Amino acid sequence: MPHMDTNAFRRFLLVSSLFIAAPLPLFIAMGFGSGDWTTAGQGLAFSAGLCVLYWWPLGGFLAVYKGPPRLRWVLGYLVSLPLYFVTLAALYPLFGGTFRPFGNGRLLIYLSATPQFYTLVCVLHYLARRLPRGIVAAAGVTFSAGLIPPAVLMTTGHRTWPGRLERIAIVDSRIVDVVAGSLVDAQTIYIKDGRIEEVGPPTLHPDWPRMSAHGQYVVPGLIDVHVHLQSPIEMPSGFQPGFFLKSMLRDYDPQRQAYLASGITSIRDLGGAAAKGFAMRAQIEQHKVLGPRLFFVGRLVTSPHGHPVSTIWEASLAKEGAILGSDENSLIGGLNDNLTAGPDAIKFIHGTIGRAKEELSAELLSKGIAWTMQHNLISIVHAETPEEFEDAIRAGATGVEHAAYLRSVPQKLAELVAEHRPFIDPTFGEYEMDLTMNKNPEQARARELRCSYESLRQLYKAGARLVVGTDAPMVRYGSGLHDELAHFIRAGFTSREVLQFATINNAAYLGKDAELGRVAPGYRADLALTRENPLEQLNTLRQPVWTMLDGQIVWNSGK
Repeated sequence: MPHMDTNAFRRFLLVSSLFIAAPLPLFIAMGFGSGDWTTAGQGLAFSAGLCVLYWWPLGGFLAVYKGPPRLRWVLGYLVSLPLYFVTLAALYPLFGGTFRPFGNGRLLIYLSATPQFYTLVCVLHYLARRLPRGIVAAAGVTFSAGLIPPAVLMTTGHRTWPGRLERIAIVDSRIVDVVAGSLVDAQTIYIKDGRIEEVGPPTLHPDWPRMSAHGQYVVPGLIDVHVHLQSPIEMPSGFQPGFFLKSMLRDYDPQRQAYLASGITSIRDLGGAAAKGFAMRAQIEQHKVLGPRLFFVGRLVTSPHGHPVSTIWEASLAKEGAILGSDENSLIGGLNDNLTAGPDAIKFIHGTIGRAKEELSAELLSKGIAWTMQHNLISIVHAETPEEFEDAIRAGATGVEHAAYLRSVPQKLAELVAEHRPFIDPTFGEYEMDLTMNKNPEQARARELRCSYESLRQLYKAGARLVVGTDAPMVRYGSGLHDELAHFIRAGFTSREVLQFATINNAAYLGKDAELGRVAPGYRADLALTRENPLEQLNTLRQPVWTMLDGQIVWNSGK
């Protein structure tokens, strides 16, 4: 009967436990930092499950086996394979997923990761036998080091609102009138309590504090009408450990600062954890955290097996962030529940991105939009095909997202657009990323985008009110909006038109066109200063000199 090296196995258990527990302080800090205890708990459960189901049984086998050393490692790898698949099958449901290793080449993908998993166990087992004191000390140091990153990240780097100025006059500026598409010179902007009090000669209020614009261009703060703020990963960049940790431990601070650094003063979040989104909106409104003005839809409306609950969201987020409309009662009941938190709009998912099993029916979509009209709320519809666009517009949707997916505009769709004049958001950057993720070559992506550009011009000609959203994190936070503006230029629109889309049209789509999107009396003092005239050089918006929100300079380039 094989004899187990008890001491070596005990050391292996201790060492593996210390190594696998190294992220524990990080998980706890994530829970405190973001309020997302579900994700933190899942991370801890994943670590514990990996240890109990995979590391320990393998360590036991390697400690028991007394045959030839080379054969030990080979047999150990063969034993690791069923343990690996059992472990994944047990842990996937923690994250709302289902482990399906067979079909579409997935088995080879899973198998390709098994050598790395097994090698780590072998290394720990070997070191626990050969260097008993050193390896335990190393494991202890690793665990202790896990305390440092969350402590540092949680106590440093937070940006706060500057001291409030009740009054300020911006002199020596060239004001960009986005409505007229022209410049207004020799006028001073008088700001009081976060709003533009007057625009007039510098002699109006000689006693007000002054700030010089040095002859540069004051534009209304830009608006992004389609973001998902609660993501610690940007798709173009992939997984970046620093960005991930700062996002989770600093309440999505990198994302918020990226918008302000890009001259973006208002954003609308179209889906995420509802309680967290509403809480962040309140914190920004109350100047407890620094970030762009945040509008939030709360729980989005989809079908029980629709996007994103059956495509990209884990189970806990699906429960927290979605209304599952299986029939009229579940739809209206969910909308009424969501109403108590005060959503700024309601988003409906009528498309599937080709991966979900079902979409919200046209009948339920129409009933949901009718409910928003009764409650004076903006209705936003995710759609991808001409038929889905027609369903949304016919039902009276305020706006429709993802027009970049349209390869053509049928006559019926053009007629509905002419009749209803909805807001239309193409999200070109999101579509381009989708094409990239589906491994379309560059020439094919360029060809598809040209079709998208032509379709958008047809919608514009029919009477659509064009707006600009990004669907970040499918594009980069902040700078992704400027990439989106560049798509509009390539689609044949002028700098003046695109600037109007990103300011006055976007403000109207938010339902805030009486206070956002212009440099005029009565409007919020949400402004940006640029070095060049954006009516001629739109790209100057990428690097503003400063960004102002509620009359406060919240980002300054220092140049």
